[in-house]
Amino acid sequence: MTRTSSRHVRLSKKSRTHHYRPRRINIADLREKTVTAPPRVIYVTNPFYEQMEYGEKTVEARPNYRCLTDIVPGTVVEFKNRSTDCSFLARISSRRVHRDFATMLRKESISACLPDHDPEDLQRAVNTYHSFRHGTYKYIARKHGVVSFRFTLCFTENNNDSKRDTSEECGGYDKNSLCSIFEYIDRVRMKRKFPTIKN
Repeated sequence: MTRTSSRHVRLSKKSRTHHYRPRRINIADLREKTVTAPPRVIYVTNPFYEQMEYGEKTVEARPNYRCLTDIVPGTVVEFKNRSTDCSFLARISSRRVHRDFATMLRKESISACLPDHDPEDLQRAVNTYHSFRHGTYKYIARKHGVVSFRFTLCFTENNNDSKRDTSEECGGYDKNSLCSIFEYIDRVRMKRKFPTIKN
């Protein structure tokens, strides 16, 4: 009877010993870091952008595209003027999905969606929405439905010039008087409307 033995390579003591070196970790790295993503940008044309900026238009309605499904109540959105670089931040307060633009206007009211229209003339308001994008909104809404976003303006230093100290810009009036406030508001509106003009 022959005995077979497999040869095992015996490791040296130096190679058998394992030196564990713990990695140094900073406590600040263990804390959860909040990553602030840039706000979603929604492009708006005139005169609807100005109506939204001044608080007259409080509801924005679009065909219910898939790219708008992540916009939920609490989302901060940047509404940007398509023709200029002006923009402002707004927080979405409610999100509703409707069958068509007529149903949306009945639920949200014409004055909130189209403040320059007659609040009793539903057909004219529906025709306004159907005329967007060269008349394609009518057919897109049939397929995807309509989504409406009710929003409130976010007052920050970037998008609200009235929050800054206006003591140097109030002319010869007292900075708390109505004349100085109205004069400053008119100046800000002119700057936003015609950004190339310098006062």
